[in-house]
Amino acid sequence: MNASIRRLFYVMAILFGSLVAVLAWWQVVQTDNLAENPLNTRKVFAQMRIERGLLLDADRGELANNRREGELYYREYPAGDLAPQLLGYSDPVYGRVGLELSQNDYLTGTAGEMELLNAVNMIMGRESRGADVSLTLDPQVQRTALGELQDLGKRGAVVVIDVETGAVLAMASAPTYDPNLLEENWVQLNSDPGAPLLNRATQGLYTPGSAFKLITTAAALESGEFTPESKFTDNEGSIEIYGNTINNWRDLPFGEHDFSEAFSQSINTTYAQVGDRLGQDRLIEYMRNFGLYEKPPFDLSPDEMVASGRYEEGGLASPADELDPVQVAWTAIGQENVQVTPLQMAMIAQAIANGGEMMEPYVVDSISDFDGTIIKQAIPTVWKRPIEAATARDITGMMIKVVNEGTGIKAKTDKVQIAAKTGTAEVDGRGPNAWFVGFAPAEDPKVAIAVVIEDADAGGGMAGPVARKTLLAALGL
Repeated sequence: MNASIRRLFYVMAILFGSLVAVLAWWQVVQTDNLAENPLNTRKVFAQMRIERGLLLDADRGELANNRREGELYYREYPAGDLAPQLLGYSDPVYGRVGLELSQNDYLTGTAGEMELLNAVNMIMGRESRGADVSLTLDPQVQRTALGELQDLGKRGAVVVIDVETGAVLAMASAPTYDPNLLEENWVQLNSDPGAPLLNRATQGLYTPGSAFKLITTAAALESGEFTPESKFTDNEGSIEIYGNTINNWRDLPFGEHDFSEAFSQSINTTYAQVGDRLGQDRLIEYMRNFGLYEKPPFDLSPDEMVASGRYEEGGLASPADELDPVQVAWTAIGQENVQVTPLQMAMIAQAIANGGEMMEPYVVDSISDFDGTIIKQAIPTVWKRPIEAATARDITGMMIKVVNEGTGIKAKTDKVQIAAKTGTAEVDGRGPNAWFVGFAPAEDPKVAIAVVIEDADAGGGMAGPVARKTLLAALGL
């Protein structure tokens, strides 16, 4: 064999070996990932011969059912645009997302718990049918939340959580869309600047503004250096922090005040000083205590969840990253590079309302096989204990003051005492994000809420009424 033929042989052997390695990688190592990829529609088509289980709301109303054409089942959504970002879709062209993806094994009857039932069906000659998934979603609360956002004509999100259990009663994202018209509107939906396909509640990252002061306050109270009665002075309406000016939301100074008033009036000059005294380590510690820097345990695919925290250009920053004192001060008032999801903020409100226990949020209440037997039942579970019960009581008192005489007064109602924190977060190039984070009734909390409205005015002015009406619906008032 001459040298040229030998070289050609070696090249061909290397190429053949590379081809075998690539095929092995995709067909063996990556086979599960390819099968579960929502863009892979082969699995969707294969499972369209199975009568897919129903998605049901808390009142047993059908949120997703089936239409049969020949041997195939096609998904339909009777509630239309009520909660498509949460429910998702199961489409032969565009795959699956949302609960249709995360609960697919149950909905198609392929989950391990159903293997015996499916085997019996096969022996008996019966068609396979998926399990029904019952949700905690309250249709009336969901309609109220979505309707309020639509009436404003703004982008935004509302999340409502049961304080005691962590059950999600509403998860609204606006703008919305009708999944029944997904294929004909696909190009428009993907080019829409409002991003209706985005679940803003779990994937939308927003600067929290003064709503973040819930975390700063918790860190301050548990440091032992501050109480709600701690005294402060604001003589100018602004403060210099290491050569950087931080202003209040109004030009008129607040004068002598205590920590509780600084919270209810959202006084940035005070909170910048508090953040400076606490320092980076304590602020970051309490951000992590409340679940920031990790994805919450929820019933959606991890790809449809994002973690709250500090974000740099490359994505979520490390909590160990060193901040300068100016960054710490700005972080304490909820600006700098802090980014949060509405779900995370609702969880923070829930934890304070629940005496310092943060529950795992969930929306799948139970799963029943085709005979109606429950094969899986949600069990409320404590996820974190970010603060002591005494701290939660102190913060609740401060949150009541926000609604009764502070920045959240537009949420005040004689039907129930609401406790809350508002936020107005500055955003480059457009209007601020308006936040309202709270719970009710303040004296015996039942439901917690987070509202964010994009390109809005002051937090309490626009988000407060949305929260008030949604909370009243959740409480049956």
